[in-house]
Amino acid sequence: MKSIVMTKAALGLVLALLVPTYGARLDHGALTGYFAQDPSPEEYAAYKAYYDANAAKDYAKAMELAKAYVEKFPTGKYADYLKRWIVQTRGGLFNEALKAKNTNEMIRLGKEALAANPEDLDYLYLLAFGIRGNEILAPTPNYSHAAEAADFSRRCIQILEAGKIPAIVDKTKWNQNQYVSLLYQTLALIDDNGSNVDSALENYRKASELDPNTAFNFFKRGSLVYQNKYQTAVQKYFAFPDADRTADAASTKPEVKAALDELNKQADAVIDIWARFMALTAVKNDFGDARNQVEKALTELYKFRHPDSADGLQKLIDQYRSVNPPAAASNTGVAQKP
Repeated sequence: MKSIVMTKAALGLVLALLVPTYGARLDHGALTGYFAQDPSPEEYAAYKAYYDANAAKDYAKAMELAKAYVEKFPTGKYADYLKRWIVQTRGGLFNEALKAKNTNEMIRLGKEALAANPEDLDYLYLLAFGIRGNEILAPTPNYSHAAEAADFSRRCIQILEAGKIPAIVDKTKWNQNQYVSLLYQTLALIDDNGSNVDSALENYRKASELDPNTAFNFFKRGSLVYQNKYQTAVQKYFAFPDADRTADAASTKPEVKAALDELNKQADAVIDIWARFMALTAVKNDFGDARNQVEKALTELYKFRHPDSADGLQKLIDQYRSVNPPAAASNTGVAQKP
């Protein structure tokens, strides 16, 4: 199955949230008078090199020269000014990289900022959602920066769950549960891609608990349990001889009973998760034929577990429809497609 992708409208919404408002670059012309104060020739040369690069609007070069000055002259005449300039200009360059979807540059500049302030929520938020949008949710998913995305997402989650809100978002539209859910979903997608089933399931579970109206999380949870936990339990149980599996209750071997109990447990887990998925997609199906495949597998599982009451499946689905009516897709920031 393909990963979820962002619609153009949803992508525009997210980018609007991600673009920070940094102040204008500092006025460098006003600093000309500093040259008359006669710093040491070496310090003057270091500052002049920065000044000329900045005047030429070669901001990448000016940034490196400013950092070199501060490193060599931490208490120099222009050190405090250049420290402020570095922070502000880095923000501008980061924002340009963000708009250009230049993930490598975003990460490079973001890591510089986070080295100075590891809990800078704006940078963590921008990086986590920037890599998610640029690569993980791309039409052809790209996990080349999965490690960085996971790191930024985890750090962002920790701060958001402590109650903080990024300064760059519209606080009147902020929904903490939805955005933290999306970050857990990012972690789940990375785990899923890396075949880390248990961790993926846990992160999909957290995502779906925070945002119970996003069908994709239930689709993936059910698929992972069905393809891994349930199928493993099936193979283990049916590896026993027919005579052991068909023995009466009093004669059933403990290991056979344990295998059957595990099989039933995993079947029930799939039924519950996929019933929620079916409920969320009953009116609007964004999953195409994948939903039909889920319905078929779900029906077979339910009949296996409830051979005398197959009609109960629709009642279960209807129950979940009444508990968690699906929200509009625009509220989640993603289009839920397999």
